[in-house]
Amino acid sequence: MLRMCKEHGFFRGNECPICGEEGKFLMSSYELESLGRIMAGILRHFPERFNLEMDEEGFVDMYKLVSAIKRKRGDRMRWLRPTHIIGLVETDPKGRYQVENNHVRATYGHSLQLSMSLPTDNIPERLYFPTTPENKENILENGLTPGDRSMVHLSKTWGDAYEAGSHREEETEPIILRIDAESAQDNGIIIQRAGKTVFTVEEIPPEFISLADEEDIQLSKKEMEERRKDLYYQGPPLEEEAEEEEEEEVLEEIDHIPDEEEDIDDDKIDDEPSDEDLEGDDDEMTDAELDVEDDEMTDEDLNEGEEETDED
Repeated sequence: MLRMCKEHGFFRGNECPICGEEGKFLMSSYELESLGRIMAGILRHFPERFNLEMDEEGFVDMYKLVSAIKRKRGDRMRWLRPTHIIGLVETDPKGRYQVENNHVRATYGHSLQLSMSLPTDNIPERLYFPTTPENKENILENGLTPGDRSMVHLSKTWGDAYEAGSHREEETEPIILRIDAESAQDNGIIIQRAGKTVFTVEEIPPEFISLADEEDIQLSKKEMEERRKDLYYQGPPLEEEAEEEEEEEVLEEIDHIPDEEEDIDDDKIDDEPSDEDLEGDDDEMTDAELDVEDDEMTDEDLNEGEEETDED
């Protein structure tokens, strides 16, 4: 669940990881996951279905996003405020989102063609990519290019790549490829930091790709030990981590929020914008425009860009 400590800010769980205080309740785990799923769908794949304008950097207005979700979901998300969006973003374990100047975006996983400017500093010397035994030789010979997503997504460690590949191919053990990121950058290839464990690039030529080995596995174990020591790291240990399901389930999940889930009253959030403030832009978005029927959002629409990796 999502809570807020007066001294240390937002956190996920029952108590602040720094001071141990219970903090103020903001969202149940189910509500947090449901909001995350619908945000991922909108910000990565289909902003137009909620009548939202997205700039070339992938940002949408946070207040309009709140209004659009509330209009679409009705009473099920009547409690939604920008505070909840910010809390989700700041506590996301993999840094999937970014808030800037009252706008929010997903930092990776897009099927949309964008021109995103992301940090290019602090790129590890090695990065990793999961593949299948069938595709291994083709990648080693021809390099990496985007699949259904707009960019190639690389993982920070062998373990991160293995986890992503395991989610994508449940019946086949993934083959992990090592990317010589340092040499690639020295040769003019731009690699961007898109999240805490995810990096994006337009393509990787074959000369910078090789099979990962035992040294990479040991480096991954060392990285995971460092993560466990970090109080601010919200994710569970690698072997226990359970990723969110793909966006194809977003509408099904949100449409079946159990009645027993704890409601969030408007007065539970301090210093939040008023309903008048939040809905000030609603005149620009009619009910007909925002009331997209669920059956119009097919599994194919919701699954756009999700086959390449499950690092979202």
